[in-house]
Amino acid sequence: MGTGLHLEHACARLQDAAVELETVLATLPGDEQADLHEAIGSIMETLQLIASAHARLEPPIAAD
Repeated sequence: MGTGLHLEHACARLQDAAVELETVLATLPGDEQADLHEAIGSIMETLQLIASAHARLEPPIAAD
């Protein structure tokens, strides 16, 4: 499995985790949501970093 594919799988798992946390978040009272909001924010930041790393691995598309 290549590095790009590993990064894609990591993104998919992180996205699944974010969805699961958002589901749990909806069940919590407002005063207990702060930690989950922070965790979801961290996941989103990590996804951006992975996407950036993945973009650097992809060969540039040749212009016509």
